[in-house]
Amino acid sequence: MAKCSNCGTGLPDNVAFCSACGRPTSNTDDVATLDFATSTSPLPPRPPSSSRPPSSRPSSSAEYLLNEGRFLPGRLLAGRYRIIALLGKGGMGEVYRADDLTLGQGVAMKFLPDEAARDEALLERFRNEVRMARRVSHPNVCRVYDVGDVDGQTFFTMEYVDGEDLASLLRRIGRLPPDKALDIARHLCAGLAAAHAKGVLHRDLKPANIMLDGRGQVVITDFGLAGVADDIRGPEVRSGTPAYMSPEQLAGKEVSTRSDIYALGLVLYEVFTGKRAFAESAAKLLHAGADRTPSRPSSVVKDLDPIVEKVILCCLETDPSSRPATALAVAAALPGGDPLAAALAAGETPSPQLVAASGETTGLRPRTAVACLIFVLLGLAVGTYLTIRYSAVEKMHLEQTPEVLAHRAREVVAQLGYPEKPADTAIGFDYDTNFRDSVEKESKTPANWDVVLAGRPTILQFWYRQSPDELGAESYHDSFLIPGIVTDDDPATTTSGMVNVKLDARGRLIYLQVIPPQKDTTASPTTTPDWNPLFSAAEVDASKLQPAQPEWTSLGMADARAAWTGVWPGTTRPLRVEAAAWHGKPVFFAMIGDWNKPWRMVTDHSADEKKNRASQMISVFLLTAILAAGALLARRNYRHGRGDREGALRLAGVMFVLEIGLWLCRSHFVAGFQTFGYLILAIAAGLLWSGAMWMLYLAIEPWIRRNWPQAIISWSRLISVSCAIRWWDATSCSASPSARSGW
Repeated sequence: MAKCSNCGTGLPDNVAFCSACGRPTSNTDDVATLDFATSTSPLPPRPPSSSRPPSSRPSSSAEYLLNEGRFLPGRLLAGRYRIIALLGKGGMGEVYRADDLTLGQGVAMKFLPDEAARDEALLERFRNEVRMARRVSHPNVCRVYDVGDVDGQTFFTMEYVDGEDLASLLRRIGRLPPDKALDIARHLCAGLAAAHAKGVLHRDLKPANIMLDGRGQVVITDFGLAGVADDIRGPEVRSGTPAYMSPEQLAGKEVSTRSDIYALGLVLYEVFTGKRAFAESAAKLLHAGADRTPSRPSSVVKDLDPIVEKVILCCLETDPSSRPATALAVAAALPGGDPLAAALAAGETPSPQLVAASGETTGLRPRTAVACLIFVLLGLAVGTYLTIRYSAVEKMHLEQTPEVLAHRAREVVAQLGYPEKPADTAIGFDYDTNFRDSVEKESKTPANWDVVLAGRPTILQFWYRQSPDELGAESYHDSFLIPGIVTDDDPATTTSGMVNVKLDARGRLIYLQVIPPQKDTTASPTTTPDWNPLFSAAEVDASKLQPAQPEWTSLGMADARAAWTGVWPGTTRPLRVEAAAWHGKPVFFAMIGDWNKPWRMVTDHSADEKKNRASQMISVFLLTAILAAGALLARRNYRHGRGDREGALRLAGVMFVLEIGLWLCRSHFVAGFQTFGYLILAIAAGLLWSGAMWMLYLAIEPWIRRNWPQAIISWSRLISVSCAIRWWDATSCSASPSARSGW
């Protein structure tokens, strides 16, 4: 029977810690942290009592045998910190409780062992602990305040937790009550998730490094082995406590966030059962490697919640890819787990990962899911049928495809005396919105659209244009600022030989414009041009029209003009037909209604035009104000770290890809350098839209996440699906630790 050197309590020979005060005994080999990256041993050697030199003060090595450590209570360090007591010591140093006399608060001070103070590798690891710990700011992670030096010994100050570590608590009382165990588990997950969110791996998560303060608050401590996954290679992979290492870490293969998840599972095993999953010595654990298999928690505690057992076993999967992707997924899978509500209750803004991991984790039953799918498909089918049945396009009785209409337009152009093969062509559809507005205003009663859409003139128009040169658009004609889209007026019809044609939905001519040669030495014919081919292509009976004085001019030169008036075939709406020719060939033909306005003339601004201009000015002002406010909010959220930068970047990337995709699908490509110019403009437009989306997302999303996080749970999962969050359904986890679970 041995005695505790701290309180004198009698202890069995095979225990590692005192059951009364929690201090480590000499038998601590199975729980010590092993650092394979350095040559320093976990614990300094204890010299025999006879080796102490005669002195009024014991040597540095002998001080490890004293309860007070190397610094006695009451000593003032760095002119600021007064030592109160030694809190603990281990392979990575000593921790003292002290009072910060400058700030008037209690702190914990950590020093390296004397032997390690001369080891540059351990000094760098000590400084790395400060760097890693300072990167994480969370209530469940021990805060680090400052770093300093006393008599050549480096130390750093951190938050003093007035309580005891989880290992001591478990040794004193054994298994924790289920509700308390769940509360500790959720806080552990929250703290570990905060570290992972900053790219920090703890690598030494175990009950001895988890503190419980007087209020029961969980605080993760000791980031001495913490690091970034990409920076951990070689011997450093196996640094840690063997009893809490993952199989891949024991094998020296890799260390990742899922390695910490494995250690979390071992801690949860101990919290819910009161027993360690692996009680073997460090040598046996290192020898067993990936072959070790923990016993089922229910074999230790018969009344353990099955969901808790599944969560623990999923965390302890041998294959890292079968474990939960994040600590937040573990918290969400625990019974009654709602980390989102806990974050809101604490007055914190939940992280995007926390929002994504919240909500329901179980899906619908297969029968219910299939029934819902069938219902949705039937709804889509009915909606599609009703849309087609009652759509305006269906009422126009469209029977000709765009290709057929384009062929009809080429036939009309050839019949009118222009059989030359063009260098480039373009087609498209357009709506006569002026005619639509005229129908809506012409009577006080609602218009009979079934009759209007089936008759003439038609609202839907097909345009075709051809050119002896390549058609290269010069402006943006799309709400997404897509360059290179050829329209009926871009590029401008100014090149000799260009032909513009408009047909109605049934292929009847309603508009023609041809640009004659800029230089023409042929003599003008003395005969009157034959207008009958134009009326034939338009399917208009010229005998029912009356000659009139021409009023409309073509864009190109003409040496003969004519005009007629009448009514549109099958209606009582007035019709005016204008035509022009050059050297006997038609160069202009237009079927004009009262609703058509001259588009090349500047007219007096009507009340409607003034109203439209005012609305445009208001829209521009609102857009500018929104962008300015969004920029300020985005800057504020970015500086305070509240914005979801990764989500905003993904959304901006998707926006950029969509912009480039739309450009590839809609732009009219031409051979030569102009296509490269279109590409540059498309990239510029894509960057503009993606940048605006990135800015607005950073400005708005944190505010929604702070006030209504439940409303964006699905969105957060979608925006995070390519990165850290892969949704985990705990009920799909296998009950066997060797079986794979669904993710």
